[in-house]
Amino acid sequence: MKVLIGKIKNSGFKPQQIVCVARGGLIPGEIASRTFRAPLAVISVASYPDQTTQQEEIKFSRDLTSAKPLQRQAVLVVDDLTETGKTLVETVKWLCWWYTIESDQVRTATVWHKNWSAFVPDFYAELIAEDPVTGARPWIIQPQEQFCKSLES
Repeated sequence: MKVLIGKIKNSGFKPQQIVCVARGGLIPGEIASRTFRAPLAVISVASYPDQTTQQEEIKFSRDLTSAKPLQRQAVLVVDDLTETGKTLVETVKWLCWWYTIESDQVRTATVWHKNWSAFVPDFYAELIAEDPVTGARPWIIQPQEQFCKSLES
């Protein structure tokens, strides 16, 4: 997250609103909200049924959840990663349409960007590449996933 926050700061972009994509973007979104002292809003998006590795149709919650009125300038949409890029593309479209935000006011950020994604976020901390020999595409196991698995034992 330190690398991601540094890239955002160095770009000169000053977020006035953080929108995190739940569930993966909750932790990075909260960190961005605190760092930039910008209000946090949460959009719940489902695209991986039963926590599988196959992305399906994207489903949005009906509303954005926020304790403060949504700022419509300098919006930073935060998620954990880009796999296909579909989630971020559709989230930005949904926000711009539903909340009448101009698309040039929105930037995207992820912790991990997978190089086979059709969408490249404006900011990302780490590039994940396919294995050059096997072509295997790594699956990221996040710290909170490891923790939850440890509780199951």
